[in-house]
Formats: sequence, C-alpha cells, structure tokens
Amino acid sequence: MGKIYKNNQKTMIVSNHQIKFDTLRVVGPDRVQLGVMSKKEALDMAKAENLDLVLVVEKAEPPVARIIELNKYKYELQKNEKEMAKKARAAKIDTKEIKFKPNICEHDLLIKLNRAQDFLEKGAKVKITIQMRGRENANRSEVFNHFKEAIETHLDNFKWDSNLALNGNRIIGLLYKDG
Repeated sequence: MGKIYKNNQKTMIVSNHQIKFDTLRVVGPDRVQLGVMSKKEALDMAKAENLDLVLVVEKAEPPVARIIELNKYKYELQKNEKEMAKKARAAKIDTKEIKFKPNICEHDLLIKLNRAQDFLEKGAKVKITIQMRGRENANRSEVFNHFKEAIETHLDNFKWDSNLALNGNRIIGLLYKDG
C-alpha cells in the first residue's frame, strides 16, 4: 500500500513534505479520486481538511497519494497485515510425515497406515518415507512394490500428490484426501 522504509526496525511512511514527486494522483479521505494535481495543491487540500497527504503507490504513473490522517493509515496497514497473516494461516495445509523401514512387521505397518488414514481424514497431506540402509537397498523394487500395494489396499479416499518414487536410499510419496 504505502511506501515503507525500514529504519532501525521502525517503519516510516512517506507523507506530506517527504513526498518527492511533483505531480500526484490524489485520492480523497472518502476514497474518491480527486484527479491528477501538483504536490502543492494536494498538500493545500490536505491542510484545509486538517489531514495528511500519504504516498500510497509510488511506482504508479503518476504516483498515488491519499488524503488521510496518518495514524489512521498506519492502523489500516497493521489491520491489513494481521488479516493477511490470518488468511495465510487458515489456508495452510499441514503435511504430516510417516516413516517406515523396509523390515517393518505387518502389524506395525497397519498401525502406521491407520495413523496416515487419520491424518488424511483430518485434511492433512501425508508424506510417506521409506528409509533403506545398507543391504536393504539391494531389494529396492520389491520394497517399492510391497509398500505401494500395502498403501493402496489399506488406505481409503486418497490420491497421490506425487507417486512413490526412488530418491537415493529413500522411497518418498505424498498423499492427499480425495474429495
């Protein structure tokens, strides 16, 4: 919104005589465009209403300034930042990771897959990681097929975001809820 400079962790908004442009597109306090005018005319209008002239968009041609009380403008910026952060947190999808070893017994495999199903039902993505060490790397294709089959038979309502794939000494895949 406004041109903000970082000065020792304080934000400085360009306003009134700090504005370095000669011509500005001016927006009134009620957000109505007042047109393109000189900086002096805009400052006179702002002073007549006991308000400040605040630079909102510097990179526009001509730059946009708004007649508004400076503290009110700072408050609006803070409010918008909080709202954007809140929306970002709400839109964030959690990714849960479940790690396996190739020599896992059947019961432990089922328990971990049930846990993955719980994560999927709660709307989280699930990253499946199968870590292989040493001699376990010799049977990569068998391990790959075994886990792919186990996942597809024991998990319901899921789709692959990225299919199981060999990645060095790991097999990695990403699941998400279908529907």
